[in-house]
Amino acid sequence: MKTLIHCVALVLATSIPAFAQDQPVDQQHEHEELGVNPYTAPEVGEVFKQLDDVKPLPFDKLKRDFPQTFPAPREQLGLVFGSLIADGFLIVECEKASLVEELGRVLLRQAKALGVGERVIRHSASLTELGKRGDWQGMRRELNQTQTDVEQNMIEMKDQKLAHLVSLGGWLRGLEISAGAVESEYSPERARGLWQRDLIHYYAEEMKTLPPSIAQDPLFQKVRAGVDAIREILDKAPPDTMTLDEVKALHEQARQVNLAIIRAT
Repeated sequence: MKTLIHCVALVLATSIPAFAQDQPVDQQHEHEELGVNPYTAPEVGEVFKQLDDVKPLPFDKLKRDFPQTFPAPREQLGLVFGSLIADGFLIVECEKASLVEELGRVLLRQAKALGVGERVIRHSASLTELGKRGDWQGMRRELNQTQTDVEQNMIEMKDQKLAHLVSLGGWLRGLEISAGAVESEYSPERARGLWQRDLIHYYAEEMKTLPPSIAQDPLFQKVRAGVDAIREILDKAPPDTMTLDEVKALHEQARQVNLAIIRAT
């Protein structure tokens, strides 16, 4: 089974990242200079391909209420925005037309809170229109472009750490979705895609580079502890024989971290 986290791991393994190949040379240089790379900007189109492999997804078991907008540090809002993009993946994969309009509204609210609303206004309207038409392929492309535009705005603001946090938020929610899907219909083959030690080590190390003012925040202490706990589970689990109990533990760790992220502090 392949998942959101597997998507990023595949990008990590390439010597010439596909993400960079599709970008203008100037934008590639901006990414290199700011440390924003394929680890932190997985291709959304590839994520959809990964989630296709676990269909049918048990939507009623994997869904959650949309995150609410609340006053919070920008770093927390970045995590929330990333997690919302992952929610969008699930909605599109399960073709839940009734939720598309609300998804567009929530994306826009969160983008405004994050300070990138201008980048998302057009995408919000387009997502709603595509959803009404049942154009799920079009919605995939629009979500992809939404993430790309938000990331580009962060590059322009020289805020690579925030781009990392948007990615981390999406990855954590994606892990919750993927592990939940495997838990609901377990097999060693499906569980194999959750074993991504290189990627979790990357995120765990990245958490150590946060400025002290962020790292000492109670929320980010919880996030770091959760990421470390996920790393411990994956370090102990053999790649081809991850047990149902280990899958459940991954799912629960990701769920608890995501709950902390979307709650006002």
